[in-house]
Amino acid sequence: MERRKYKLYPLKKNHLFSRAYRKGKSVSSPTMVLYVLKSRERDRSLLGLTVSKKRGKAVVRNRVKRLFREAFRYHLPNLKNGYLIVIVAKQPACTAEFTVIRDEMGEVLGKATLLEDSK
Repeated sequence: MERRKYKLYPLKKNHLFSRAYRKGKSVSSPTMVLYVLKSRERDRSLLGLTVSKKRGKAVVRNRVKRLFREAFRYHLPNLKNGYLIVIVAKQPACTAEFTVIRDEMGEVLGKATLLEDSK
C-alpha cells in the first residue's frame, strides 16, 4: 500500500495574504476566521496564520499558531489541493483547548468546502 506524504506548505508572501483577504471567501467560528481563495498552484494548498498583537504577548501568539498548525495538520489528509488558506485567530483561541480548535477547524473547512468526502 502506497503511503501518501502530507506536508504543510506555508503562505509567506504579503501580496498573497492581501489577495486572500480581498477576494477570498470567509467563514468564521468562535475561535477563528478562515479566508479561502482558489490558487494558481494546483498541486498543493498554502496555509497562512495570523495572530494579532491584541491577542497577547509573543508566547501566547506562538502557542495559538502552533495549535492552529497542528489542528490543520490533523485535517490535511482530507484537504483539497490548490487553495490559499488564511486563518485569523480570534480572542477565544488564546484560552481554548486543542480539541475545541481542532473540531472548529474541521467545521470551518467543511463550510468552506475544502474537505473531500471521506470514503
